[in-house]
Amino acid sequence: MRARLQPPPRVPAAGPGGRPEPTGRTHTARSIAISVLFGVLIFGLVGVFVLLPRWQEGREDTHAEIVTNVTNAPQAPPIPPIESPLAPTMTATPLPTATAVISPTQVFLAPQPTRGPSKSEREYRDAMSEGLEALEDGRWEEARSALESAARLRPGAPEIADAHARVAAAQRREEIAARIQRALALEKSEAWHEAEEIYTAVLSVDPEAAAALEGHERASYRADLDDKLEYHLRNPGRLASHGVFEDASTLLEEARGANPDGPRLTEQLQRLEQLIETASTPVPVVFESDNQTEIMVLRVGRLGTFSRHEISLRPGTYTVVGSRAGYRDVRVRFAVVPGTTPSKPVVIRCTDGI
Repeated sequence: MRARLQPPPRVPAAGPGGRPEPTGRTHTARSIAISVLFGVLIFGLVGVFVLLPRWQEGREDTHAEIVTNVTNAPQAPPIPPIESPLAPTMTATPLPTATAVISPTQVFLAPQPTRGPSKSEREYRDAMSEGLEALEDGRWEEARSALESAARLRPGAPEIADAHARVAAAQRREEIAARIQRALALEKSEAWHEAEEIYTAVLSVDPEAAAALEGHERASYRADLDDKLEYHLRNPGRLASHGVFEDASTLLEEARGANPDGPRLTEQLQRLEQLIETASTPVPVVFESDNQTEIMVLRVGRLGTFSRHEISLRPGTYTVVGSRAGYRDVRVRFAVVPGTTPSKPVVIRCTDGI
């Protein structure tokens, strides 16, 4: 058989520079390759400048969250050493603590075992509860006893000191109230000095106690008034003095306005009023002389010469003076007692010549 002759290959025409001119298929393939390369380049640029920073930020946030979880996670208690039953004096070597493997996305922590209050803690709570309950009920000794028991279980606890202070303050308030009630009872019986002493004792403990301040002022005034009344009642003769008589009269008016006016004050007022009335009632006094001596009663006036003369004088102490030309003056001091009449006359004569 004869071989079929093949046509000679088609040689592309040479372009500028001696290179063959591309055909249509070759030109299309080259354009596709250039487009793909350009697309890859653009995607790479977008990944470098856009996606890469966001990926790094997310990775840093995840790392910070893991570190925070690990830092804040409660630590498991250390494993105590294991005692060997074969050698009491020796202790087993503690087991090495396993290193936790932390996942980048989640940290798993072992649950902590729950532990109830110990015996001493329960006893402490019971003692404190008992002490506070006794405090509320006003059982001071029981409260102190319970708080002392709590102090032995937990020395230096501030709540125990606070409870002791509350017990002392409550007991002090109760004692003050009882003393004030006692002082008020003494006031009703008009024992003003005793009431004043109680109020003074209360103020030495609590200077700001309003009831004690008011009671002390009231009792002090009435005690002073009582003392003044009793002084005049025990010394009626002093009412003969004009100054004392005026003081007693003023005191009588003041005491009449005192409140309350119990039986004791009423009796004192009646007695003093009677004494003042008696002291203000004149008493007749008789003078005898020689009808030549000039007679003058000091603070009363001149009586002249006479052989017998009678005048009325208020109770008190008086001085009569006799004078006569060529004779020494004579002075006689006498007293006028309230409610009485002199048993004998007052004699005044000048008999010593000069």
